[in-house]
Amino acid sequence: KRKPKRASSGINAEYGDSTQQQEEEKHLIHSFVSCIHIRRRSEVGLLKHINTYHINVVHHTIIQRIKRKPKRARMNLSLLDPFASDFPEMIEDCLDDGTALTCSFNRRGTLLAVGCHDGRVVVWDFDTRSPTRNLTGHVFPVSSVSWSRNGRRLLSSSADCTLFYWDVVQGTMETTIKFETPVNFAQMHPKDPTLCIACPHYLPPVLVNLKTGEKRPIIQSMEQKTNVVATFSKKGDFIYTADSKGNISVISVSTLQITRTFKVAGGATVKALEISSNGKFLLVNSTDKIVRLYDAETHVLKNEFQDVVSKMQWKKCCLSYNGDYVIGGSAQKSQHNIYIWSQQGQLVKMLEGPKEGIMDLVWHPQRPIIASCSTQGVIYVWATNYQENWSAFAPDFKELEENEEYVEREDEFDVVDEEEEKKKKVEQEEEDEVDIMTVDKIATFSSDEEDDLFYLPTVPEPDPK
Repeated sequence: KRKPKRASSGINAEYGDSTQQQEEEKHLIHSFVSCIHIRRRSEVGLLKHINTYHINVVHHTIIQRIKRKPKRARMNLSLLDPFASDFPEMIEDCLDDGTALTCSFNRRGTLLAVGCHDGRVVVWDFDTRSPTRNLTGHVFPVSSVSWSRNGRRLLSSSADCTLFYWDVVQGTMETTIKFETPVNFAQMHPKDPTLCIACPHYLPPVLVNLKTGEKRPIIQSMEQKTNVVATFSKKGDFIYTADSKGNISVISVSTLQITRTFKVAGGATVKALEISSNGKFLLVNSTDKIVRLYDAETHVLKNEFQDVVSKMQWKKCCLSYNGDYVIGGSAQKSQHNIYIWSQQGQLVKMLEGPKEGIMDLVWHPQRPIIASCSTQGVIYVWATNYQENWSAFAPDFKELEENEEYVEREDEFDVVDEEEEKKKKVEQEEEDEVDIMTVDKIATFSSDEEDDLFYLPTVPEPDPK
C-alpha cells in the first residue's frame, strides 16, 4: 500500500542505500514490465508473485499505458458474448419477388411463405435467401398464409373468396374452399392438418374441415356486420375470438361452446390476436392504439404497450420466439418503424427502416430475426449486428472480468514422458464408442412426427425453346 517514490529521489530509498541492491531491483522491474503486453486484464494477476513495492510500480506503469492507449485496453470487450443481443438491430437483407403483402415462417424457420398482390404464393429458402416454389392459383391479392405443423402443407386465403390448400413439395393444389365474401384471415390447426379456421369479410368465422369441406360456424349469430378475428391456442384445444366491441371469447374446438369471456378495457375494437410460441401469452391489438398482453390461462392483463408521444395505430403486433419481447409495427404509411418492448413495458429498441409503410410483421421461430413486408412489396430481414473479430487466441483462452487466484494442480509441472501420454490418449479414444446411427430429436420440436419438411429440393427450370 506504500506509494512509489519518484525516480529522482531513488527507486528504493525506503529499503536501504545499497547501490547494488537498487540496481538489481531496478533491472528486475524494467525487465518484468518490458515483458508484459497489455492485451487482457487477466495478465495483471501475475503481479501477485512480486513483493508489494514491485506491484505498486508495475501497476502504476500499467495504468499509465492504459491511459495512453484506451482503444487497446477495450479491444477484446466485444469477445465477452457476441450473442448477448437477442433482438434485431439492423436490416440484413431484402427479399424481392413480386409485391409482398403477408408472410409466415414454417415451424423450423427454414422456409418463408410470402403472399403476393398478384395472387401468387412464393416459398423462400430462408438460409439461401432464394425462392424455391411459386404457387399460382389465386386471381386476387393473398390476405394470409399459414403452415401445417410438419411444413408439408400450406394454406392461403385471398380476396377472391377462396381458400387454397397446397402440397408444398409437389407444388400442387389439393383442396379449394369457396366462400361468399373475401377471406380476411385463415389459420391451420397447430396439430391436425385437416382443420383450419377462416374469417370471411362481414361473416362469422368458421371451422373448416379440409378433407370434407364442412364449415362449422364458430359464432352462431352476429348482431351487426363486423369483422371478427380468431386464432387457435397453442395446442389447438381452444379458439380465441374477438369482435368490434372488445369482447374476447374462448371457445372449445370439440364442442364449439364458449367456455369463458372477458373484455378489453374501454371496449375498443380488436384488430388482431396473437398467441406466443410457448402458449403462455395472448397479445391483443385494438383500435385504441394500445397493445395488451394477457395471460393465456388466467386471462389476466399483464401489461400495456403504446407510443405515448405520437399515439399511433399499430399495423401488426407479435411476440418474440421466446416470448420475452413484444414488437409492434407502425401503421403510418410513410414510416417503417418497429418498436420492441420487454414484457415489463420498457421500450428496448426502435428499428427505423426506409420511408415505406408496414404491411405485415413476423418473428423467426428460433432466432432473433424479424421479417417485415413494406408497402412497396419488399420483405426486409432484420437481424443482430454481429461484430466479427479475427484475432488469433489459443483454443483454451478465457477472458476474465477481474483477477482470479490460480491454484495449480498437483501434477501440473511434473515431468511426464510424452510417449506414455500419447499411448494413454490413444487407448482412451479407442475405448470411447461413437454412435453415428442414432438420430436425436431436437428438444424444442419434440413431437411424434418424423416427416417434418426442413428444405425444399431445387427444381430446375427447362430452357426456353
